[in-house]
Parts: sequence; C-alpha cells; structure tokens
Amino acid sequence: MTDPRNPWLARFRPAGAGDLRLICLPHAGGGGATFRDWADDLPPGIDLCGVRLPARESRLREKPYLRMDDLIPALADGLADVLDGRFALLGYCSGALTAYELTRFLLDTGRRPPELLAICAFPSPELVEPTQVHRLPTERLAAHLRGLGVIPDAILADPGLFSMFEPGVRADYEVFETWTHRESGPLPVPITVFGGHADPSVTMAELAAWRGRSTGEFTLRALPGDHSFFTAARRRITGALVADLLAGQAVSRR
Repeated sequence: MTDPRNPWLARFRPAGAGDLRLICLPHAGGGGATFRDWADDLPPGIDLCGVRLPARESRLREKPYLRMDDLIPALADGLADVLDGRFALLGYCSGALTAYELTRFLLDTGRRPPELLAICAFPSPELVEPTQVHRLPTERLAAHLRGLGVIPDAILADPGLFSMFEPGVRADYEVFETWTHRESGPLPVPITVFGGHADPSVTMAELAAWRGRSTGEFTLRALPGDHSFFTAARRRITGALVADLLAGQAVSRR
C-alpha cells in the first residue's frame, strides 16, 4: 500500500525498525506495484518497499523527471527515511541503472550505501548502447513495449489507459537515454545480477560485465526465459535474494 507519509514509496511488507529494507526500482513506466506479489515470498525481517516515481500510480499528476542528474538527488532525499538503516537496492531493467546511480550518489555524498545492489535484465553501465525509444510515436512505442512483454496488454490495447501511462514511460526512457556514462571506480558493494537466457535486450556477457563494477562479492544468475523472466521466475529471484541477504553473501549484521 502507499505510504501516507512518503509519496515515493509503496510499502508491501513493513517490518521492524531493526530489520533489512529491500528497496525496489521498477522498469520503464512501472510503479511500486510491480513488486506487490513479492511480499508473499519474503520472510519476516525484510521490509519490502517499491519506489513510486512522479507521473505514475498515485503521482500521475506530477511532473516527471527527465534527466538522471535531477532524479537521483531528489530520489535520495525522497527515500531518506528508509536509507537510514540496513537496506538493499534492486533495479529491474532501466530501474537497474537508477539503482546503480543512486548507489554511487550515496557513496559520493558520504551516506550509507546498500548492503547489496541487485540488478535485473540490464547491461553493465559502460556497455549501455544509445537508443531513442522516448522519441518514438505512440503506436511504435506501444509496439516496442509489447515486444518486451512487461506491460499488461490491457494497458497497451486501450488508448485511454495508455495515454495515462505514456508520459511516465517516455520520461523513464528519456532519463536513461540522455544519461552519459562517467567512468568511476568499482563500488565497495556486493552485486547480484539476474538475467534471462533468451532476453533479446541484454546478453549474458553484458550482464557478466557487472563483475567489474564491484570490489565485493559478485553473483550472476541466469534464468530461463526472455525479458519477462522477471515475472515468470519471480520466486527463484526472491529466493536467491533472501539467500544473499540473510545467509551472508551480501552481509548480515544484527
């Protein structure tokens, strides 16, 4: 459900103050509800938070961010009350790039970094190829999203629904399509990467390149399926995350 104190968050499994927060950033156009079903898979002690950016869900009337350099400081401030304890970040597709940049920002500004950075279906930053999806006409944008298989057909097929969804998804694409990679050292944060064997949007080699982004533990998990493996293999993903977070791969300090 929406956190009434914080429009940036949907809280699906609130836990105690001393527990670990899993803060999840969705794919382009997605909202916090992308992660709603994950609450059924997580054990007590993990506070599940879905990030809700402007121009989607309960924030439809808000102006979206169009540049990464504007989004990240605002996101860090918006999430400040859940970044003050133990937390992990997970990003799916373009949300993975946002999670990576948020981690860098937290480290650069002397704030607490995540105990784990989890990446789903997105290449290592230095391998991101420029695209112009945010400039596509509406019909071609809808066709592109249909090919990825992560947006419900009910939205794509209904012009009225899609007109409400379109500004948010265009904004998300513009954020990462205008982003510029700036070389920096690897993060002192463990990284776990998930990918689908048949995902046309990213190769296993591009996923494996995340190894160079961390000085800590690195794990690559290849799962069956295409870009929509994120939904089909949900329980395998959440199970692996729980293992990483609670069995010590990321770190578990009480």
